[in-house]
Amino acid sequence: MTNFLKTTLSVAAATSLLFSCNQFKVTQDPDGSKYQIHEEGKGKKIKTGDILTFDLVIKAANDSTFEDTYKRNQPITMVAQQGTYKGSFENALMHLTEGDSATVLINADSLFARMSQPLPAGITKGSDLRFIVKIKSTQTREDFQKAQDAKKNNEAKVMDEYAKKNFPNATKTQYGMYRVVVKEGTGDLIKAGQTVTVDYTGKLMDGKVFDSSVGKPGPKFQVTVGQGAVIPGWEQALAMMKKGEKAIFFIPSSLAYGEQGGGPIPPFSSLIFEMEVLDVK
Repeated sequence: MTNFLKTTLSVAAATSLLFSCNQFKVTQDPDGSKYQIHEEGKGKKIKTGDILTFDLVIKAANDSTFEDTYKRNQPITMVAQQGTYKGSFENALMHLTEGDSATVLINADSLFARMSQPLPAGITKGSDLRFIVKIKSTQTREDFQKAQDAKKNNEAKVMDEYAKKNFPNATKTQYGMYRVVVKEGTGDLIKAGQTVTVDYTGKLMDGKVFDSSVGKPGPKFQVTVGQGAVIPGWEQALAMMKKGEKAIFFIPSSLAYGEQGGGPIPPFSSLIFEMEVLDVK
C-alpha cells in the first residue's frame, strides 16, 4: 500500500479502490480461506481460544454495505476458533495478526445456504462478499478478563466522582444508582405489573443524548414494570417512583448495557436518565 493510502484512507473507504487497482495478492489457504492483507500489524498471531476485538465492514460485489461497526461505534468481540466449513470467515481470522487490516472473501452462496436463507437483494449468485476487517486486539482469556475487571473498577470510580460533582444532593441506592428527585409525585410507589407512561431523556456522561421521548409526536413510551422489557436500572428506578414524579437517575453499566454496550452506547457506559412518570395503570 502506498503511503498516501495508508495515511489518508480508512480501511472501508479504501477497499473499492484497492480492488479496482488489483494491487494486492489474494492468498488462498488449504482451509478455503481467501483474503488480502492491506496493512500488516505488529501484534500477536491469533491463536485458537483468544478473545478478538475487531471492526468489520461487510460489502457485496455491487458495493452495498450490510454491516459497519465503525458507524455503530461498536467493535465485535468473539472467541477465535476454526469455522464449521471451508472458506469461512472464522478460518480466515486464524491467519491474521493483531493490527492487521484485511479483506476476507466469502462465497455468498455457501454462506447463505448454511444459514438456510435465500440470497438477499443486491447479492449476485456466485459472487463473493467482502468482509473488511481491522484486528484491534487479541487477548488470552485471562488477559481479557483482567482488562474487563479493570474497566469495571475504573467505571465505578469515575461514576462516583462524577456523581459527587454533578449530583451533590443525590442519594445512592444499594445497587449503585444515584437518584435526584426533581418533582415529587403522588400516591403509592409503582408496583410490578402496573403499566406506566414515561417521558424520558437518556444521556451519556459526556452529555450526549442517545435517546429521548420528550417533544416527540405520538403516544408516549409505555412499559409494564417487572417484565424485563427495559434495562434493570429502569426497573429499579420505576419501583422508586410515583405518578407525577420527575427524577434523574445515574445508572451504572452493570444495570444498563454492560460490557457489550449497544448502538450509540459504548461498553461500560454509565447512563443518565431524566424520567417523568406521566401515568400509572
